[in-house]
Amino acid sequence: MPHPNITLREITFETVRQITALDVAAQQRGYVAPNAVSIAEAYFNPGAWFRAVHAADKPVGFVMLLDPDVAGALVRSPISPQSIVLWRLMIDHRHQHKGYGRQTLDLIFAHARANLRARRIISSYVPGEQGPKAFYLRYGFHETGRFRADGREIEISKEL
Repeated sequence: MPHPNITLREITFETVRQITALDVAAQQRGYVAPNAVSIAEAYFNPGAWFRAVHAADKPVGFVMLLDPDVAGALVRSPISPQSIVLWRLMIDHRHQHKGYGRQTLDLIFAHARANLRARRIISSYVPGEQGPKAFYLRYGFHETGRFRADGREIEISKEL
């Protein structure tokens, strides 16, 4: 069965409630912030770039990048030079295991190559049984040996 086209779309007044209603499974909630929190953080950080993930015309997730080179960008942890941060990635629990996360990463990497001066994308994950570690490692990210944020997130990186 073919996958619907995955697109990244700006969140609008008309779509914000749909995007904030998306959620991960209960056992995954400690691994990613709710979309409403992410959108609020993005509006207060000039370095943030965020989009809704759509499968065909249906919202299925959320993604947010942080470009530390944007004037006024707020960065909590040191970022390696020429890096972009994959700050958030979530696919609603009803739409996981359909390839949407991988397709979203494909679009993020294409966006970064075309529009940003970065050479790598860094991210992090909270370790745990229901966490996203295996997903990111399968995609080609590798652990850097550093920790992010409050020291409980393991940093990962992938070259563009």
